[in-house]
Amino acid sequence: MAFQADNTLISNGEMIRELVLAPFRAIGRGFEFLIENNHRAQALNALCEMSDEELAAKGTTREEAVQRLVGAYF
Repeated sequence: MAFQADNTLISNGEMIRELVLAPFRAIGRGFEFLIENNHRAQALNALCEMSDEELAAKGTTREEAVQRLVGAYF
């Protein structure tokens, strides 16, 4: 497949908009990274994927499990 150069030009307004939004996008990506790599968030995701029957087999309820994970912070 041949490489085709993109010769499209953007207006000054579009360039300014991209320059202004770039730092905010980077900050958003940073927050996403922090949230996705947080052990508590990962544990909550795993808890959300468990059924009530699986939790009952472990001898706990969803509310108790959530409180154990985040109870000290709320």
